[in-house]
Amino acid sequence: MTTTLPTTTLQAALQLDFTPPGHASRTPFELRLVGERESAPVQVQPVIVPAWTRSHANEEYADWLDQALVMEQPGRKRVRLYCPTAIADQTRLTVQGGRHTTLGRRQEPLIETLVWVQAQVRKLRYFHDQPTARVLDQTRFYDTQGRECPAPQFDSASGSFFHDQPVTGALVVEYHPAFTLYEIAYDTGASQLPAEWFREMQLAWLAGNIHDAAIPPVRIIAIGPDVADQLTFNRDFWPVQAGTRTGYRSTGTDPFTPSNGGYLYTGGSGNPCWERCKERIQPHNSVLTAQEMIAIRNCVAAEQAPKYHYVEVSRTVRTQRIFAPDNPDLYLDVARPVELVMKLRRADGGICDNNPPAGCCPELKLRFSSDA
Repeated sequence: MTTTLPTTTLQAALQLDFTPPGHASRTPFELRLVGERESAPVQVQPVIVPAWTRSHANEEYADWLDQALVMEQPGRKRVRLYCPTAIADQTRLTVQGGRHTTLGRRQEPLIETLVWVQAQVRKLRYFHDQPTARVLDQTRFYDTQGRECPAPQFDSASGSFFHDQPVTGALVVEYHPAFTLYEIAYDTGASQLPAEWFREMQLAWLAGNIHDAAIPPVRIIAIGPDVADQLTFNRDFWPVQAGTRTGYRSTGTDPFTPSNGGYLYTGGSGNPCWERCKERIQPHNSVLTAQEMIAIRNCVAAEQAPKYHYVEVSRTVRTQRIFAPDNPDLYLDVARPVELVMKLRRADGGICDNNPPAGCCPELKLRFSSDA
């Protein structure tokens, strides 16, 4: 049989004295993102692929996986850690999928709204390091009896606005809390994912939109002496998709297939422009480098969107002698144009189609008056 002893006054007092403080009274320790102005996406190498029709699955792009999401520059993001200076010196930061650089302690203005509903004390969110607060605006304050009363007063030692009785009202306050600024450099996410999961990101990027895949966020963990916080943000990419050219939209076989570390040219499906571009870029080898393959694709795309301009092909002139008004022995012979003939020609050195576009005038004749 167990006997329960009555709680003495001393025991009750000890229980009350040793109750852990509430979360609201804990020293601030919080990670926050900085605005987009200081951010930059992950820069990846651009790749040009065929624009497959909707009937093709993403797997059609598997031949370009080795070129997809190849990072040129890491993405950047800045975060703040609001905490006292003493704790900041003992804090360890971990970035999953990236690394960080400490930019030092900073202070910037922060505007906060404090609301009392039959309460006496409201504490600033980041009350560490004894901030100086300035009231920008306020409502009227009322006590429990509905009588108007003065606004709460500020105590810089605790970072609190307090009143000697419960009141209702609100203050808009500006202060300058201190924080540690970090710059986060993050990668494409390949370091966080199994190869097959990252492959899904690569296929989505090649197919036209990387956001069709599940992209792992960047996670930041801050560990202090007896506190911790974490923050995540989404990865940004540029470009967000592989490039396509309208000159080779395909529903059939692509002219290139991977072979021996390069790309085997298998023919342009009856389009003579592919053959001419291939002859210009690499007339000798059938297995091409990635740069040669892209150059041939660019050549075909340019041929499908030709640029034309008018070029002078002949000119008829008439020589006219102009005398000085005050000296008949002084004169100047001037060749005046009578007729100009202009013809439409390719402005970009096309090799596939030299015919002018439909609806244009292939030749222009400009005639000028012969009157002096």
